[in-house]
Amino acid sequence: MKLLIVDDQMSVVDGLKRGVNWKAMGFSAVDTAYNAVDAKASLRRQVADVMLCDIEMPMESGLELLQWMREQGMQTRCIFLTAHAKFDYAQEALRLGGFSYIVQPAPYSEIGQAVAKAVEDVESGREQAELQQMGKAFHQQEPAIVANVLRGFLRRQPNGRDMSTLEKMGIMPLRGKVGYLVMIQPLRWELDMPWDGSLLGVALGNISSETFEPHSELSVVAYMLREECLAMVLQNTEGEEMPLEGVVRQLVFLESVFEQYIQCTVACYLDGPVPVSSMPERWEKLVAMRDENVALRPGVFQLEEKPRVPHTFRVPQIRNWYSLLREGYTEAMEKEGGALLDKLLENGQLDSSTLRAFYQDFLQMVYHAIEGSEDKMHQMFHEPEDLELYRNAMKSVDNMKRLLHHVAVHFSAPAPADDQKTVVEKVRRYIGEHLDSELRRDELAEYVHLNPDYLTRIFKKETGYSIKEYVILQKMEEAKALLRTTLLPISFIAAKVGYCNFSHFSYTYKKVLGVTPQEERQGGGA
Repeated sequence: MKLLIVDDQMSVVDGLKRGVNWKAMGFSAVDTAYNAVDAKASLRRQVADVMLCDIEMPMESGLELLQWMREQGMQTRCIFLTAHAKFDYAQEALRLGGFSYIVQPAPYSEIGQAVAKAVEDVESGREQAELQQMGKAFHQQEPAIVANVLRGFLRRQPNGRDMSTLEKMGIMPLRGKVGYLVMIQPLRWELDMPWDGSLLGVALGNISSETFEPHSELSVVAYMLREECLAMVLQNTEGEEMPLEGVVRQLVFLESVFEQYIQCTVACYLDGPVPVSSMPERWEKLVAMRDENVALRPGVFQLEEKPRVPHTFRVPQIRNWYSLLREGYTEAMEKEGGALLDKLLENGQLDSSTLRAFYQDFLQMVYHAIEGSEDKMHQMFHEPEDLELYRNAMKSVDNMKRLLHHVAVHFSAPAPADDQKTVVEKVRRYIGEHLDSELRRDELAEYVHLNPDYLTRIFKKETGYSIKEYVILQKMEEAKALLRTTLLPISFIAAKVGYCNFSHFSYTYKKVLGVTPQEERQGGGA
């Protein structure tokens, strides 16, 4: 800490400096000044924590010095020393925020006691500022902290101490009360680049707060990476829980908000009201319920306790597709497979076990069609996105249809290498001329009269990028050029490269190029 002693009498300054053991009180620096000008110079070099200052000095008084200090934003504790016990002086000192007022002459012990109190006030102020800073930091991180604790609780890996602390703070549902448990599953995106889980969790947290808080419902949200969905717990903070019909109504509204503003259709799986303490077990039931929605139907679905009778419908027609593939009728195989899946859905015969059996029988037929060649199987699924499709096709009808399509494309005759390069170059030119459009894969495939999956394959082979990656990269590079060479508003530039959602544009720009559009404009880009 720093102490500043200000008095126009050298003997007073010297006596104050030597008369008290300032180092023992915690001062590492003791500076002196004989007038307000010197005092200001000292304060500019380093702001003092405590100042002992005479009131009556030539040219500028101690009161005027303190007023200047307050105008500069200095929070120095000022103890005034004066030979005159004038009420006006004391009143003005208090108005300016003076800490104490001592009439001279006074013993050094009295001055030391006054300074000691000022030191206590400085330390108390610092502790309070640190606590405020910690509180601010916690408030900023509160959603992430709550989400992490909720995630562990639902996965039966709870941190009881943290959960109890958050319960006492009123930001975590009480385990001793009932509430509603909701799983929100993203189904289909209308965006080129879907939001990642953490961003989706923040968005749901904001939406749920606005949706449920007016009804005195505390809502906490966590993104569950393993399940690729969101978890939300609702609990009334005042009285009885919201009626089930009210929760369903609010979830339907939330579903419409997701579709309109986040451009994502969702399915909501609801359980409750149930004891919060039982929610880890109930969560597993919602996961099983989600797995049965192989048709990826949007809507709000309530958990039912009726025992489910397992049944698996075998599909013998799959064996007949072997000859269709071998004889080049790949499109017929794809259409027949898609129609069969639709029929099973329509008849209520397609659940997770039937889809799994369909998947296994289909892959067995494909393996037979390539004569058991491991190399051919590897060629068919060597790209990361192809391998992901191979692993996840049994999870939904949409994925299974993509697998049918992927296999059909693979068995189609490929175009000559020269033709592939010409097609890819044509697509690249089209992309460059239509950066203000959304540019979907199917649109590009239709432009060059090719199957979308086949176009994706040859495009990746020639450029090293998937079509989606290439389109996004070209849009961001165009935006980068406009940011660097024009003064166009950033929102206008976003629209020029096909982004009507400014937040999504900023997020994508940062993800692709490493800096925000604002930082790019200010010269922060490479």
